[in-house]
Amino acid sequence: MEYFCDLSGYLGVIFDMDGTLVDSDKAIAKAIAPWCKMHDLDLDMVLREGRGIRFEDFISRFVPHLDIHQEARNLEGAETTFADNVCEIIGANAFIEHLSRLQLPWVLATSADRENAVSRMQNCNLPVPALMITAEDVLRGKPDPEPFEKAANKLGISSRKCLVFEDSIAGVKGALAAGCDVVVVGGFCQVEHPNIVARILDYNNWNEALSAKVNTCSN
Repeated sequence: MEYFCDLSGYLGVIFDMDGTLVDSDKAIAKAIAPWCKMHDLDLDMVLREGRGIRFEDFISRFVPHLDIHQEARNLEGAETTFADNVCEIIGANAFIEHLSRLQLPWVLATSADRENAVSRMQNCNLPVPALMITAEDVLRGKPDPEPFEKAANKLGISSRKCLVFEDSIAGVKGALAAGCDVVVVGGFCQVEHPNIVARILDYNNWNEALSAKVNTCSN
């Protein structure tokens, strides 16, 4: 069931990307499938275990004998092939426009590398933010809090004053560890925590609620 929260108590917003602003599940599956077949790994298991996590932070569980950084680069390169196999999470662009009208700054904190992050945002006709934290920018990826702490630092504010939109268990845990409040997007993450302040399937209903509020205030 969806529920929303008041945005007025926050100084900035941190968005994850995959599963939060863009639906890239098919693209990621297509990119990883040949690699899984090569190493005799179950694709669904790898996708589930790796959701929201940088390649180099989880593939060592499956192929510890290989050069993990090279394997990660190979998988990131494979993902670029399917950059056009992504679509906007319903209402994401309109919600970002609402943030602009509210003068609420936002930043991207994604486990994707920068090239794929830019490509996916562009292919979904979403604005590529001037501020972003990608896989290359952190020493420790999600579920470590580092991506969210660095994202908040990009905004020049405390992470405790940020609202994070996330879809994965790893991302939600990292955001909570950074002291952020969290909106869970989609149905993948069932983690419960007092700082999970909202759950949404997409942004449509929230956009409608914001528009109604604006119209009420202007009357």
